[in-house]
Amino acid sequence: METLTNALPQINHSGTRIWMPLMISDAFLAKILVPYRDHAKYLKSAQILDYYEPDSTGLESGDSKSLVTIEGNFSIAESCYIDDTGHFNAVEFNICYNQLAYVLFVKCIQAGIFHRVIPDWAERVNLSFENFIKYQLSSMFIAKIEGSFLKPLNGKSFKARLTITRIMWTDQTAFVYTQISFSDSFGIKSKGPVLLAFRTSNGL
Repeated sequence: METLTNALPQINHSGTRIWMPLMISDAFLAKILVPYRDHAKYLKSAQILDYYEPDSTGLESGDSKSLVTIEGNFSIAESCYIDDTGHFNAVEFNICYNQLAYVLFVKCIQAGIFHRVIPDWAERVNLSFENFIKYQLSSMFIAKIEGSFLKPLNGKSFKARLTITRIMWTDQTAFVYTQISFSDSFGIKSKGPVLLAFRTSNGL
């Protein structure tokens, strides 16, 4: 198990954006990507860049548009499902989003970041780190995805930045509003909002 010694700043105040970064180890990344076939493991490294700890008035106060942000480095040596199309497509958008979102959620659960970002996380979520790993594929799914493709992306080497912007609750499901952008050395080439559904109970 990866340790987190000195990984998170010790703070006693709120209403503050906490800048990190928190690097994701290769071993941690490999554990999260276990469900994927080897030739479909596009995410190569990742780091959580920052998170927002709200003040007592809740998530709508202050600088709350970006609750947590993660950045990942990707490489698609060859498509896992089709001959080379010559461009980054909707299927690859989806796969890359999934991989980065899994890493973001698992790390935020393990590191206690969600407990800081979401004031009532402990009351609403009955899902341990171990059970999230066990039920990883069934605990999260995409409810809505809108990808815009602005220009061709260099699939051999590119970055993605994924941000949680808002969370709404219903019964045992959290609807997580996110934004993701994909860029290569020439700038952002693809982006869009994704609505993620997250089952919050161990009774999966």
